[in-house]
Amino acid sequence: MAFVYTTTIRFADVDAAQVVYFSRVYEMAHAAYEEVMAQSGLPIRGVFERREWGMPLVHTEAQYRRPWRLGERVRITGSIDEVTDKSVAFTYRFMDDDDQERTVVNMRHVFVSLRSFESCFVPAEFTEAMRGIGLLDER
Repeated sequence: MAFVYTTTIRFADVDAAQVVYFSRVYEMAHAAYEEVMAQSGLPIRGVFERREWGMPLVHTEAQYRRPWRLGERVRITGSIDEVTDKSVAFTYRFMDDDDQERTVVNMRHVFVSLRSFESCFVPAEFTEAMRGIGLLDER
């Protein structure tokens, strides 16, 4: 099951060629990630305030299949591709109104203790939260 976040291409998102500037898709994917976390009951602010664990981004890549233009609606579906002992990989698929995939962003986060910034195991509260919104199976 995927999480869905919808947004619109704004004036600040486009470059001189009037298409979305490449780095803006990362910002939109990160906004979708923040919404996933909030929907799951783990809003980013709360995670940082508790200072127990964090999820820094360690790898990201994007595939640009077709450009986005000012005013277009974007439906971003977020899913989890893999959870290891110490990391999670999300994929964000950017779909247009015709259900065509135009952009794909992959992001891998590792889990760290916010006190020491050393790697740690995936917190049980994270996996439970992702199961709660249907992004992880009941394994």
